[in-house]
Amino acid sequence: MTCPAVLLLVLLASGAEAFRICAFNTQRLTLAKVAKEEVMDALVRIVARCDIMVLQEVVDSSDAAISLLLRELNRFDGSGPYRSLKSDMLGRSTYMEKYVYIYRSHKTQVLDSYVYQDQDDLFAREPFVAHFTLPSKVLPSLVLVPLHTTPKDVEKELNALYDVFLDVSQHWQNQDVILLGDFNADCASLTKKRLSELLLRTHAGFRWAIADGDDTTVRASTHCAYDRVVLHGERCQSLLQAAAAFDFPRSFQLTEEEALKVSDHYPVEVELSRAVHSAQPLHLATLLLLSLLLSLLPAELGPQM
Repeated sequence: MTCPAVLLLVLLASGAEAFRICAFNTQRLTLAKVAKEEVMDALVRIVARCDIMVLQEVVDSSDAAISLLLRELNRFDGSGPYRSLKSDMLGRSTYMEKYVYIYRSHKTQVLDSYVYQDQDDLFAREPFVAHFTLPSKVLPSLVLVPLHTTPKDVEKELNALYDVFLDVSQHWQNQDVILLGDFNADCASLTKKRLSELLLRTHAGFRWAIADGDDTTVRASTHCAYDRVVLHGERCQSLLQAAAAFDFPRSFQLTEEEALKVSDHYPVEVELSRAVHSAQPLHLATLLLLSLLLSLLPAELGPQM
């Protein structure tokens, strides 16, 4: 393909770059865990795939593990800079976790955040919600609501998550919300019947992007869609390009034993289009460049006699 053709394809494709939002249960992330080279290498490669990543099961209260991860991310491949937003330690007993957002600060910024006020103690780890900017004219901002449920109260917590949705959408006057995380929403923790009766299933407007039949677990002996991403809002849903669990052991050519040192969960991801779907006027310089490139294409790419 000739140079003008390549330039034209790059120009036409430049507006279609996706914005990737991810959630990952890191299975008791500590400083000792990230200090292992093979674990850090995998974590960096996983997080660097995402414009916003929500980590769960971060049990290091000192923040040293996240500081080390950020240092390695910002050295990795030039896709940063990365910053983090962390909750306090959350839990009901001596076992505590925190939610951690890691995001590309040149693509998105935190507008606001808060820990949901769980007055009835319905959540073992109440959601740490955040309002982010997005590089999109269609969707300039988006609310993220992460949740890591406790297996014994999955149904109760997921029904209470509907109330969190109502709270954040009213608080920020924004209906474009993504609820995501390790919901434990499958297998022994939640039957298909109980899943179908959840408020987030029976109320209109919620799109479960990770299918019920997907597997978000590393072990070959399990096949469960524990980790989910649920989208609300017409603008948010209209930009959805793809959703999947990221099979990092296959991508990184790890054995199951090696992968389990990182986590027993796959990350889950959604990609939102950054393109504006409605027709938009192009800048004059862009029109002139397109005109020039198109005028060159027939002569260089036309049939040869």
